[in-house]
Amino acid sequence: MKVYLVVFEWSTEDDADVNIEAFDSYEKAANRFYERIQEEKTDISWVHEAFDESDNVLDGYDFDECPPDKHLETYAYWTVTQHTNWQMKDYMAIVTLEVK
Repeated sequence: MKVYLVVFEWSTEDDADVNIEAFDSYEKAANRFYERIQEEKTDISWVHEAFDESDNVLDGYDFDECPPDKHLETYAYWTVTQHTNWQMKDYMAIVTLEVK
């Protein structure tokens, strides 16, 4: 049996945390992965400052991603870091675990 984890690690200048959610299907995990990204792009997070209206990454931010592949159930990640303050980062991933 497989379990699919959405791991969300974030840090700011004054706080940091890791949140892990487990799902029984890759599709559910991928859907939650995309929901979390959209939540981070709202003004509740500093991450919204990293993107313009067309969802392009602005200067001053590092961005990298490997989108989920629902057919292959691959490892996926999404990360944003501020250039001038490396404490400001968001990292999200889908991790597959085999339950024995």
